[in-house]
Amino acid sequence: MKLIKKSLAGLVLTAGVAAAAQAGVITVGGVTWNSDSSLDFGGVTANMTQSIDSNNGVLSGFGVITTLNGDSAASFCPGCELTFQYGGFTPSTSGSVPAPSGPSGVGTQIGYTGGWVKLYVDHTPDANSTDPLSLNAANTGDGDLWLDLQGHAKAGGITMTGFNFYPSYLSGIGLLDVVGGAAASYLNTNAKDDGADLAFSNSFTEFPGGSTLFATGGGTFHGENVPEPASLSLLGLGLLSLVAGRRRKST
Repeated sequence: MKLIKKSLAGLVLTAGVAAAAQAGVITVGGVTWNSDSSLDFGGVTANMTQSIDSNNGVLSGFGVITTLNGDSAASFCPGCELTFQYGGFTPSTSGSVPAPSGPSGVGTQIGYTGGWVKLYVDHTPDANSTDPLSLNAANTGDGDLWLDLQGHAKAGGITMTGFNFYPSYLSGIGLLDVVGGAAASYLNTNAKDDGADLAFSNSFTEFPGGSTLFATGGGTFHGENVPEPASLSLLGLGLLSLVAGRRRKST
């Protein structure tokens, strides 16, 4: 009888730990990623656009997520696509627009305030991830809202810093806060710099007609995962079984 009890306790412990490990795979709205990955939650967009309003310098654009935790779109979103739109990133100095200045063609650094990013999962894919010039509001925003983000303001209200290396290169780095969307409960962690939820960077290297007002490029983002309740409870069940087994042995 003791042998049977010990075997059962061992099975419960093994099942609990194994299930906890499997629980690292998360699927939300058809999008799957492994929270146990060394990347935690990180992705790449190989194709995105950026438009700069010539009057006030506000940034906006569209894109398609092409890699998530090292997996291609066919793996992390089979039969669907994960797209995004962004806008509202406003120069802290009114009307600042990247333009030629300084020696060797190096331009200025511009701080931006505000801003938002919205990710959509679409089960009738229609955005061409290999042609950024074909991306628009219709084919990048016609799915279900998967993640709703706002710019995270650090000291001085800056949410993003842009670097202008006119005439061939623009880049930016910034922070974002989760405010909604189907995947919000998994990614609202405050675990990045200054308590933000996600960090991002982007770069744009093609300026049709030699203008910085429209560009194509790519970007990366990285966040953390909130531990799944199911994973934690299963692991706890396994640990409790181990403790109970030890107590019975001691008695």
